[in-house]
Amino acid sequence: MTDKERNNLISTWGDKALQNRFKVNPYSLTQEELESLQSYDELDAKIERLVKDILVQTALNNSFRYKL
Repeated sequence: MTDKERNNLISTWGDKALQNRFKVNPYSLTQEELESLQSYDELDAKIERLVKDILVQTALNNSFRYKL
């Protein structure tokens, strides 16, 4: 597995061991590992915003449907 493939996997699925290493000793991580964690955090934030947007849209649609 190449470093790029590994970073993509970490960015998508996260890596608890890597996150724990960051919490315990962040200076022990390589630049690539830090970038992978940053990519994961950015993707997680985007997903969280999308879920909130969907919930707001659903609530608005329901309020219009039932005229609350």
